[in-house]
Amino acid sequence: MNEQLEEQASLYVLDLLEPEEKSAFEVQLAINSELRTQVNMLRDMAANFAHGAPLREPPAHLESRILNAIRSDQPTVSKSSASVNWLPWALAACLAVACALLAADRAKVQKRVAWLEKRNAIAQIQIATLASQLESAPRANAVVIWDAEKQEGVLKVVGVPANDANRDYQLWIVDPEYKQPVDAGTFHVEKEGTTKISFKPKARVTSANAFAVSLERKGGVPKAEGPMVLVGK
Repeated sequence: MNEQLEEQASLYVLDLLEPEEKSAFEVQLAINSELRTQVNMLRDMAANFAHGAPLREPPAHLESRILNAIRSDQPTVSKSSASVNWLPWALAACLAVACALLAADRAKVQKRVAWLEKRNAIAQIQIATLASQLESAPRANAVVIWDAEKQEGVLKVVGVPANDANRDYQLWIVDPEYKQPVDAGTFHVEKEGTTKISFKPKARVTSANAFAVSLERKGGVPKAEGPMVLVGK
């Protein structure tokens, strides 16, 4: 199965395909048994995450906020809003879509994230897209899923060049509470492709305004010294 179908399968399960995409995908679904298996697996995974999350009563003011947002055509929830109770299936949505985002180009990634925000799928879970700063690898990109409450996240990078044995890539979180970006750990890329890491910042992050990846000496540094490889928010 190619990457495009894998991406569409994740978005189809979450009902995030646009009408024309959905119709074309369902044609493929009818003739492709492997694709049907993938869709069923994603549905089961999303259902398990959703039912495993605790149910919470929505805040009393949520209905009026949604109606006002619809009238003004604005997103109903801010990514940084800690006061709104996130929907039980939000984590499932983030996990499924994150696997698909990296197969898309940056414009498409931003479009999908905007769709999720408007559908109220993200509240405390923040998704950031990082773009390449490298002339030698202009199509390199990354996605960060950040859980502010748990103070942990997942980084997936695609197309980043392999680093030398004496260098490491280092993830940074920009928080206005600190003069310097917060160190979120190092990682190694042995060959160009997809790399996934889990991370926890070295200091508590109050507001993750942006994320960045730099190329540093082996083991990392307390303050960024090397060239920026990926930047985004």
